[in-house]
Amino acid sequence: MIKLSLRLRSFAAALLALLLFIPLSAMTLEQAFTRSLSQSMLEQLRVQSLTLISEFEMGDGVPDMPEQLFNDKLNIPGSGLYAFIKINQQIVWKSLSTLNWSEQPQLDAPIIGEEIFLPDFSLSSDYFMYAYTAEFEGSDNFVPVSFFIVQDKLTFEKERDAFSNTLWYWLGFLALLLLVVLIGSLNMALSPINTLIGQIKKTEEGDIERLQETYPPELEKLKRSINHLLDTEQQQRSRYKNSLSDLAHSLKTPLAVLTGNPNLPRSANEPLTQIDNIIQRQLKRAVAGAGSGWDQAQTILPIVKKLQSAMRKVHADKHLSISIDIDESVQFRGDQTDLMELLGNLMDNACKAAKSTVMVSAMQTNKMLRITVEDDGQGIEPQHREALLHRGKRLDSYQEGQGIGMAVVTDLISAYHGKMEISDSTLGGAKIDMTFTRVVD
Repeated sequence: MIKLSLRLRSFAAALLALLLFIPLSAMTLEQAFTRSLSQSMLEQLRVQSLTLISEFEMGDGVPDMPEQLFNDKLNIPGSGLYAFIKINQQIVWKSLSTLNWSEQPQLDAPIIGEEIFLPDFSLSSDYFMYAYTAEFEGSDNFVPVSFFIVQDKLTFEKERDAFSNTLWYWLGFLALLLLVVLIGSLNMALSPINTLIGQIKKTEEGDIERLQETYPPELEKLKRSINHLLDTEQQQRSRYKNSLSDLAHSLKTPLAVLTGNPNLPRSANEPLTQIDNIIQRQLKRAVAGAGSGWDQAQTILPIVKKLQSAMRKVHADKHLSISIDIDESVQFRGDQTDLMELLGNLMDNACKAAKSTVMVSAMQTNKMLRITVEDDGQGIEPQHREALLHRGKRLDSYQEGQGIGMAVVTDLISAYHGKMEISDSTLGGAKIDMTFTRVVD
C-alpha cells in the first residue's frame, strides 16, 4: 500500500471536493437557469397569445384578422415567431411569418379555457409551442377558437449557451482561487507539524538536545512527551555509564593488588592481564552510545587534531608524518568518548605499523559518513583481514595490544550500525574505512 503524506492526503481530499463541487454546482445552476428561461419564454408566449386574441374578431361566424399585426415578427417571413388560428380542427389563419414553411404542423388544441405549453415542439428544428382555446360568439352559438404561438429556440439556446460559458469560466476561476486558498491553508495548518518534524530531526542529528519551539495545544502534549522521553533516555544512559564506571573501579583495585603481590606466581600474571583486558573491552562495549540516535553531533576535525598531537608524542622516536584531510563541517553523530576510542585505536595501530606516513581523512554526505585511516607499513594480508575484523586478532605486522584495540573498534562500529573494511592503501600499507549510514527523509 502506498504511503501518502498528510499534506498530499489533505490536498487530494480538497481537490476531490472541488472536482465534485464545481461540476455539480455548474449542472445545478444550468438546470435552474434553463427552467427559469423556459418559464420566462412561457410568459412571453402567453402575452403573444393574448395580443393575438385581442386582434381577432368573429363576424357572422367568419374569423377576421388585420393584415398587419401589432407584433412585427408575425408579419416578417422566417422571423422565428409564428401564429396559427384553428376553428373546428381546421387552420383558418396563419401569420405572414409562415410563408416559407413547407410542412403543415400538427397542432393539438387544448380544451376551452385551458392552455398547453410544449418546450420541445419538433418540426424541421426545435420550437416552443403555446396554445390557448377561447370561445367567441358565432352566428348561432359560441365557437371554440384555438390560438397557437410557435417560437424557434435559437434565441433561447444562445442565451443558455452564453450563460453556460460564463458560468463555467467563472466557476473555473473560482476553483483555481479556492485551490490556491486551500494550498495556503494546508501549509498554514501543517506548518507546526513541519516545524516539529524539523526539531525532531535536529534532535536526532544532535544539533539540539530538546524540542524548544511553541506549538498549538494539540502538539504541545506530543512535544512534552518527546522531551520527557529524551530526558529519561539521557538519564538512564548516564546512570548506566556511571554504574559501569563504578564497577570498573571496583574491579581494578583487587586486580591491582593481585598484580602487585610479590608472592603471586609468574604464571598468574598473564591470566590477570587477560582478565583486565576482557573487563576493559566489555565495559567499553557496554557503554557504546549506539542505537539511541539522540547524541550530540561531534565535529571530527578537533578530535583528530588532538589525537594527532598525542600520537606524535607517543611515537616520537619514529618521526612520523601524520596528515589530516578532513573538512571542518564533517560531524559524527554519537558519543565523543566513543569517537575518541575509535580513532585513537586505529591511529595508534597505524602509527605502530607505519614506516613514515599516516593519513586520516573523512568524507560526509547527507546519508553517509566515511572515516579512513591508512599507513605506509607492511599492510594486512587478505587472508587475515576477516579474522581481524571479527575477532580483533593480533597480527604479527602490528605490535602487542592491537588485538584488544581492534576488538573495541569492531564492537563500537557494530554498536553504531556501521561497517569497517580493510584494503590496500595507495601509501603502500593498510587502509581501514569506517562507514556510518543514516536514514534521510
